Formats: sequence, C-alpha cells, structure tokens
Amino acid sequence: MWALLALVASLVVAQEVQLPSPPRGFSQTQADMVVDAASVLSADAVARINRIVFDVKAKSGGEIVVVTLPDLGGRDVADVALRIGREWKVGLDAGIGDRSRNAGVVVLVVPKETSRDGRGYISIMTGQGTEGFITDATAGDIRREAIPYFQQRDYSTALELISLRVAQRFEREFGFALDTAIVPAQVESLRPSGGGIPPEAVLVVFVVLLILFSAMARASRGGRRNGCLQALIVADAISNSRGRSHWGGGGFGGGGGGGGFGGFGGGGGFSGGGSSGSW
Repeated sequence: MWALLALVASLVVAQEVQLPSPPRGFSQTQADMVVDAASVLSADAVARINRIVFDVKAKSGGEIVVVTLPDLGGRDVADVALRIGREWKVGLDAGIGDRSRNAGVVVLVVPKETSRDGRGYISIMTGQGTEGFITDATAGDIRREAIPYFQQRDYSTALELISLRVAQRFEREFGFALDTAIVPAQVESLRPSGGGIPPEAVLVVFVVLLILFSAMARASRGGRRNGCLQALIVADAISNSRGRSHWGGGGFGGGGGGGGFGGFGGGGGFSGGGSSGSW
C-alpha cells in the first residue's frame, strides 16, 4: 500500500519523472486496488470498493483501479489517468483475449477542495479490452451520474457508485453475477431500473427534426437537395459527438497519445478511451 501511495505521490511532484514499478503482485494478488492519496474516502468505503472490484477480478479477470490525488500539478486529468493505466499495466494480466489489450479501467478523482485551481476532476479511463462494452458514451453517463455526489463532497458514495456501474458492465459482458452482499445499500438503491431515454438522445432528435423542418421549408423554395444534405451532415456530427462525452476541463482525444508525459514504454493497452471532466 505504501508503495502505491509513493507511486501516486510521484505523479504530483514532477511532470517528467518516470514512475516506479507498481508493487510486486499488483496484478496477481489482492493488493489494495483503491489508492486514496487525497484522503477523502472512509475506511468502510475503501473496503467496499475493494470488494466490488475484486469480485469483478475473480469472476472475469478484469481490473478496476480507483485513485484519488490531491492535485494534478497543472496537468490534464485524462493524461494522468492514462499514465496510471499504462505504467501500472492495469488489466494487462486479465487473461481475456489478446494480452496486449488491457481489460482494465482506471477511475481517477481530484477533489475540488484540494485542487490548486479550485476545480474537481474525474476521469474514467478504459483499456482497449474494455472499450467495446464501456464505450466513451457509457463512461460519460457513469461520470455524470456521480457528479451530484461529488458536488456534495460525498466522495465515498460517488466512487462506490462509479465502481458499481463499471462492475455492472463487466457483469453484463462476461455473464456473471456480482455478489450483492458487497454492494452498499445507498448505492444498491441507485441500480438502473432499465429503459429510459438519455437526455442527449432527446436533444439529438430535437435538433435533427428542427433541421429537417428547415430543409423542407427550403425545398419548397427550390433548395431541397442542399437542405437535406445539411440535415444529414449535422445529424451525423451530433451522433458522433455523443460518443466522446468529455466536458469541462478534462477533455481529451483518442489515439495513443500520452499528453505531456511521453516515453511510456511497453505497458500498452490504454489509448485514451473513456470520459473525463470537472465540476
């Protein structure tokens, strides 16, 4: 545990410092998968999150790591989460399909109360082995659901909720049942009831209908072809933008970039998928 805390502390003090290796057996044994360097989680919350993520690991091989940092030192939250995923090799030993495709997720939070710029940050970073069932849009939905708890400074409930939601995606993908005894009551009550239309979908439909009506009006004046083409282009752009649901101060693009860090080496498996933001 102390080795993990030292590793996290090194993220804060210097931008270009090469991180030390994670503790021996990190990916094979029940080392602590929650690193609360910002000291915002209760001991009970840490224990419950660990039970959730180790239930996932035991039944699917996937790894979920939850980290809090007091500050980012002016760096992008997505870059720091990406670095943790790559250098800790989260999910690399999961044994799911191609071993070069990490079946792992990094959840990184910087509390508003300790951040130098007075903003809180959250990143849900997905390894390539999880991007198929935890899409950028899904990660964004999970992040937004937890924001009210972050705003209330209830970091324990927020991170238990995020851990559960991520665990549920593994549960659905790999066909196992989570141990309901380890899910805290206040989070269990937030399990999705199914159905429901995402607000983004309503907005997309509204904008598309508005553009289509505009196109129809233009068609009556001889501009039908251009109007319909414009509608299709805008509708496609809106649809694609939802898949990358970054907002606030934490937005980042896909691909294999590592922001300002560079030189990651062969950890592999994390290419910038997920969702990040601030509050």
